[in-house]
Amino acid sequence: MISVRLPEPLRNGRPEVITMTAATLGEVIENLGIEDERDELYNFAVNGDLIVHGEKNVQLKSGDEIEIVVAFSGG
Repeated sequence: MISVRLPEPLRNGRPEVITMTAATLGEVIENLGIEDERDELYNFAVNGDLIVHGEKNVQLKSGDEIEIVVAFSGG
């Protein structure tokens, strides 16, 4: 099982932290139903390390902690 910390926009009645089984970060994205909006809206950290490129291929193991961060920009 992995833990996934959800930002407010993704909770939709779910708790802040949910658990699920997933072998890759791509499976987490698919399980949450955010594959179509991922690139523009969300970034991911696995065990505190920000994932910048190739996030769908990142392998996960039991006990991993995923944090989904709402992307922002500024100038």
